[in-house]
Amino acid sequence: MYRLLLDTSSLMYRAFFALPTTMVDENGDPINAVHGYLDMTARLQTQYHPEQLVHVFDHDWRPAPRVAAYAGYKAARPDDPPALPPQFTLLRDVLQALGATVAESPGWEADDAIGALCQQAAADDRIDIVTGDRDLFQLVRDDAGAATIRVLMPIRGVGEMAAFDSAAVREKYGVPPSRYVDFATLRGDPSDGLPGVKGIGEKTARTLVEQYPSIDELLADVDALKPRMSASLRDSEEYLAAMRQVVPIRTDVPVDLTAGEPDEARLADLGDRFRLVGAIKRFREAIQS
Repeated sequence: MYRLLLDTSSLMYRAFFALPTTMVDENGDPINAVHGYLDMTARLQTQYHPEQLVHVFDHDWRPAPRVAAYAGYKAARPDDPPALPPQFTLLRDVLQALGATVAESPGWEADDAIGALCQQAAADDRIDIVTGDRDLFQLVRDDAGAATIRVLMPIRGVGEMAAFDSAAVREKYGVPPSRYVDFATLRGDPSDGLPGVKGIGEKTARTLVEQYPSIDELLADVDALKPRMSASLRDSEEYLAAMRQVVPIRTDVPVDLTAGEPDEARLADLGDRFRLVGAIKRFREAIQS
């Protein structure tokens, strides 16, 4: 089976900032993110023709186990624009009325739900993950005996996508997907509030991952490194231990996967009240083509 897993939060943010908030419903409330998301999804369906299209939501964008391990995880992120959160509720309503397949993992992020769905996939499945989040590169695989998993990253809307298989991840970052967690742990990710190890940027992280098969083996050989790097790694041992609970995507969490029957009356009402008739029509035509 060929599945297209959508990182819904990532795509909603992209749609919100790509389209003007002057796109409003009958009450004057913005509907730009939902409108853009439905159009992006319709285009993806038309372009890739998946057998299953899954809209994956964050249940908790800052999961308690990650915060417990490292309190700074996403702690400094600015609040969402006020016009965006209500649109997630609206999107859920529209998807439910459409009978679309929706997934989330209670207490966890969309990344984790996607990871669990990938873990559950059959060996002959093909999965494309549509996201703007590079953390998902760690799920990429195309080895024999397992599902084939790629990441598709939007470059311009979803009309132009960068496809990342194992070779593409290695070409861009110099590490295989199986070592992306170690690479990201050392380098850090300021957007998630993760500083990484002081003095280790992308180039040095790549070199260390190439030289050592694991962070444990890197730390065991810390005395052989240059004094400044050795001191930074020693100072970061507590941080590196915490990152074991933060950076890896969870693939063992339960996933709530739901898909109902289309509700024509509800869909018509939502389309009229929120001025989404055209976007809903384009979405349905793409799914039915």
